[in-house]
Amino acid sequence: MITLLLLAQVVRLPLDSLPVVARIPVPSRPDWLAMGFGSVWVVDYKPPSVVRIDPATNHVVSSIPLPGDGCLGIAVMGDAVWVPDCTHHVVVQIDPATNAVARSVAIDFRVDDEGAFAAVAGSLWVFVTDSTAVMATLVRADATNGAIQARLSVGPGSYVVAGDSAALWVSSTRGAVLMRIDPRKNVVVASVPVTPRPKFLSVGAGGVWVLHQRTGSVSLIDPTSNEFATSVPAGVPTPWGDIATGAGAVWVSVDGTPVTRIDAATHAVTHQFVGGSGADAIRYGFGSLWVSDHEHGMVWRIDPDRIAPRAGDRH
Repeated sequence: MITLLLLAQVVRLPLDSLPVVARIPVPSRPDWLAMGFGSVWVVDYKPPSVVRIDPATNHVVSSIPLPGDGCLGIAVMGDAVWVPDCTHHVVVQIDPATNAVARSVAIDFRVDDEGAFAAVAGSLWVFVTDSTAVMATLVRADATNGAIQARLSVGPGSYVVAGDSAALWVSSTRGAVLMRIDPRKNVVVASVPVTPRPKFLSVGAGGVWVLHQRTGSVSLIDPTSNEFATSVPAGVPTPWGDIATGAGAVWVSVDGTPVTRIDAATHAVTHQFVGGSGADAIRYGFGSLWVSDHEHGMVWRIDPDRIAPRAGDRH
């Protein structure tokens, strides 16, 4: 069943009412975020590095130089943190025990648009084609040596892959579909039509949620049936932006609208904070929302329960 929700009940609030509990300075231009090893990991562009934040103190405890420009996200798998380097076409492995680059895994990928890779099931999943390709190619590479284990042809304009060892999902931005990959068989097992320009996506909160660039809406895909379930008109059209799940909600961050909250149970937009500039990446972890403000060189830590308290919480 397809439903379309309205924005009539959205609580639109000024940016200064967003419950930011800490603003953590980073060296220059933070973006991608990941949680793991008791820390928040942030890709910083200038200079190319990965910053490690201790959520117990809200302080940067290490800044790890990268050999080239970090891109396509950051992920935690096994005993390491992984980040692609678009300058040298490698995926860098960071050892959290030493806060240093352990090695680089060579994969011949080409990037001319913002996207996201995945580190799942002992492998690195990276798009090796650029926007000129008629059909995008996603490769599965062995994380130990970069050996190509599989090549999958996916929809045109595919730049984002996310998921886990049970299922990976790819958004075809030009094809307006979401594809499900079985990583045990290395095959596409479902193709779900969605509204135009799907891009970044998050798996969690009962489904697969994808942010659409052109409309600023968010689609929900039911992973049980592999069917389109609903479209939430979040009203945040953007060429970039990010989406995450956690604390019973779906969270969207775009420049000028740093936090939009969608209730995961009702599929309704409940809160939208507007104003400012520079916000982009968003993730949930350690009981908090984390937003990278790349324009002002800081990471915000936000209390989601002060936006919409969960049942049983007392404040």
